[in-house]
Amino acid sequence: MHELTSLLLDNEMDLILVHKRSMKLAELAGLSLASQTTFATAVSEVARLAIANSGHAWLMLGFNNAGEGKGWSILAHLKDHRSYPVQKTETAVQHARRLVDSMTINISDSGTDIRLYCQVANMSSVSTARIENWKEQFFRESPASPYDDIKRKNSQLQELAERLTQSEQQYRQVTNSLPLLIFSMNSDGQLLYANQGFTTFLSATLPVLNSKGWLSYFHDDDYMAVKTTWIDSLSTGLPWKGSWRVRSGLTGDYVWHMVSATPLRDSDQRVIHWTGFLMDIDAQKVIEQTLRDNEELRKRKETLENSQQQLADNIGELNRSNTELAQFAYVASHDLQEPLRKIQAFSTMLTQQYAPALDPNAQDIIRRMQSATSRMQELIRGLLAYSRLNTEKPSLHKVALSSLLVDVQGDLEAAIREREAQIIVEPLPDIVGNGLQLRQLFQNLLSNALKFTPPDRTPIIRVRSQLISGDAVPDSLSKTSLTYLEVSVVDNGIGFDDKYTDRIFNLFQRLHGRSEYAGTGIGLAICKKVVENHGGYLSARSKVGHGSTFLIYFPVK
Repeated sequence: MHELTSLLLDNEMDLILVHKRSMKLAELAGLSLASQTTFATAVSEVARLAIANSGHAWLMLGFNNAGEGKGWSILAHLKDHRSYPVQKTETAVQHARRLVDSMTINISDSGTDIRLYCQVANMSSVSTARIENWKEQFFRESPASPYDDIKRKNSQLQELAERLTQSEQQYRQVTNSLPLLIFSMNSDGQLLYANQGFTTFLSATLPVLNSKGWLSYFHDDDYMAVKTTWIDSLSTGLPWKGSWRVRSGLTGDYVWHMVSATPLRDSDQRVIHWTGFLMDIDAQKVIEQTLRDNEELRKRKETLENSQQQLADNIGELNRSNTELAQFAYVASHDLQEPLRKIQAFSTMLTQQYAPALDPNAQDIIRRMQSATSRMQELIRGLLAYSRLNTEKPSLHKVALSSLLVDVQGDLEAAIREREAQIIVEPLPDIVGNGLQLRQLFQNLLSNALKFTPPDRTPIIRVRSQLISGDAVPDSLSKTSLTYLEVSVVDNGIGFDDKYTDRIFNLFQRLHGRSEYAGTGIGLAICKKVVENHGGYLSARSKVGHGSTFLIYFPVK
């Protein structure tokens, strides 16, 4: 389509303009007066539809070249973003269709589109060059009425507004694409404009920045220098420049920026506003500081090397001490068992062979000695087991946890039968680990669950597992895997207060008296060490009187 002119249809007054300009278009095309009137009437019928539907539709008038020798047609094109009701348009459309050579109409959810065509009989009367000339005539044509004059001026104002908006958008696109924080502000320090980089770095909108004051974003140590420089620039009218630290709204860190602002003046040399930018120079400042500190670093390097050597010597000595201490604990625990066995043997001989000769008080003393010896032997065995976990590097292989739990239940068969306990073990996967240590782990956990269940309650113990992501494991675990196997051991025992969760895994820690529940306080420390040896984490949660849940996390590699 070669458009000559367009009209915004708002009210009945626009119908007069539509009729006049349609007549003018047909006249330029060389149509007869009757054909001019017929075409203008058809266009007016269609334009009346737009006005009847509250207006704000566009009517474009021009020429259409069908090509391939088919010649030119004058064209009236009505376009509206609204959909006209079909029942209201039928009569007008039928009337208009009879008055023109051809007509297309499309009404959908996206709007209404109507085109009227009237064939130009003399094809030589229309050409592209003439159309451009006629377009100028339409543009320079005197207003047909005061209303037409107002309409034209409003159209020109709207076009200027659109151009201004487009220019402003282009300016914003350019400033937003630059790696600078660009701004403009008045002499009162109120920001008039800030590009996207500016608001993003400070994480604040323009109203927020003006409310808080842009000075508040500078480092406290730079505040007075920034303020003084700004006041000097206001009084002298000279550019405002400096290098200061500005706080990032995203991280809260202060970043060095070079600040530069230049006054924009009117024809009378009065400052209209200030336009400037901030450029990140943090890397440059870091380099400068590094160069200044280079000599100091060189001097400190020698001191650091000496300290590192001393630290390495201390670490070596500490490792030797730890190894000797672990060996001492192992040997001491191992060698202490022999004297204890002799004490037990002699006390048993006294009881069996000389019981009739001993008075009741002496027999009670021997029983107490045997009890203390048994406790001492149990404690030494626990220490020996714990010492082995620290001194012996375990061999790792594939371990079937389900089979291992069957063996553990066999070891605890007597206690399970005595308490009539129910132990429910769901299918468990195979893992890579040390079978002996893992057996210690589950034997201690099941044994504790049996021990710490009240006599009047049937012990019920459940063992199950599931795969979880590394994000779901406790924060205290230094995560080495994306996936973990969580094995839970749940009982219905006496439970404990959650505030003692960390304490129960320490050596010799007991929450109950020896007269209530037997034990050395080493079992859970052994469990924790076994899990740590497998790169995992052991935790527990409980509530007094409502049982306990022990959670084991094995990394899946």
